[in-house]
Amino acid sequence: MKFRSWKNVIREGVKNTGRNRVMSMASIGAIMAALFVLGVIIATIINLNNAVAELESKVEITIYMAKEASEEDIKEAKSKLNSWEGILEAKFIDKDQALEDWRKEMGDKSYLLEGYTSENNPLPDTFLIRVENPQYVEDLVNKAKTLASVEEVRYSSDVVNSISGIARAVRFVGMAIVILLSIMSIIIISNAIKMSVHSRRREINIMKYIGATNWYIRWPFLIEGLILGMIGAILAGAATAGVYSLLLKKAQEPDNFLSIFGLLPLENIVYPILSLYLIIGCIIGALASGLSMRKYLNV
Repeated sequence: MKFRSWKNVIREGVKNTGRNRVMSMASIGAIMAALFVLGVIIATIINLNNAVAELESKVEITIYMAKEASEEDIKEAKSKLNSWEGILEAKFIDKDQALEDWRKEMGDKSYLLEGYTSENNPLPDTFLIRVENPQYVEDLVNKAKTLASVEEVRYSSDVVNSISGIARAVRFVGMAIVILLSIMSIIIISNAIKMSVHSRRREINIMKYIGATNWYIRWPFLIEGLILGMIGAILAGAATAGVYSLLLKKAQEPDNFLSIFGLLPLENIVYPILSLYLIIGCIIGALASGLSMRKYLNV
């Protein structure tokens, strides 16, 4: 099409949005509602994933060095641990520091440890390892056992397995829910726009009879669907941001049950969801308009 034709098509698409106010409002409302529900679920899943990731990062491995371990053995072990994949932090705790920490933990009963000094300290030098993900634990434990002067390597296998199971379940269920709601949103949005096209079938037939090409007829409806999808997406994003902001304020109140959840900041939630809204709203709006017109163009 020529530039003038494109200009007319775009102007007609914008006009149609305002001309058919009732159906436009219904389509926008359906798009907004479907995307809002989808966004709430996605925000919940993002926060659950974040909570699971924090749990995963708290998985620890404790490496006890032998009493005869030299400073060279400890330096070598520290160097290797810092080079291994999957380790967030390798913290070295020398036996004197460990004894001091033990005294603090004992509190009023610290007198029970008065007989212990650096010469007869029963505690070993220790490495406390924080891992990125439970999947690294088994490999890191096996590697740690090969280090020089390592006496014992400990970790809670039950905790690791439980966290891994929770992570898999949350991500699998979350993905299934998002896919299901995405399909439902697409169906709702598509049906709403089909109703708008159906209400104007006579207009399409008249344009067809007077000689307008299929694409010349179709483009204003595609642009209208694109505009309706964009408006619905922006309104859904504003509603999601408002609700999430309210939840964040409630979570900051110490007596509110939401305070036990470490909700992510607003920008970590709203920007990804708004981007998703715009993609789904615009694409489905345009596609639903185009596909809904096929039977009316076959005159």
